[in-house]
Amino acid sequence: MRNERLEAFETKLAGILGEIDALLEARDGARFRRHPARPAEGETSNPQYDGLFSVVANFSAGIGSTFGPGYTLALRAATLAPVSDAEREAWEAFAADHLRKRLPEVFPGRDLSVDRDQHGWKLHGDLSL
Repeated sequence: MRNERLEAFETKLAGILGEIDALLEARDGARFRRHPARPAEGETSNPQYDGLFSVVANFSAGIGSTFGPGYTLALRAATLAPVSDAEREAWEAFAADHLRKRLPEVFPGRDLSVDRDQHGWKLHGDLSL
């Protein structure tokens, strides 16, 4: 059985990630050919499963992390074309910046941060329910 407050938190977070997905699609979606098995943007009910980009956050207990428990961010481009490290880093930085901007609006009063942690980005801070 899931906690209703946790589900509400993760639903709000998914909304921000959906915004990031849409912004990346609008900005860079036409620059790379989408994987042939991937539906076009907007063809599914969840932006994780269509278009060029998939932006998700997965909870991590924080073992080995500088910041402890939090949500690790994963950004994937569904393409067979080569994507440079610089391009991937630019997408990730864009996503982290947008997330930082939206967190205080969507989660007012919470001390939440987005920082580079090991090999990716992590949302951490006041995750209390």
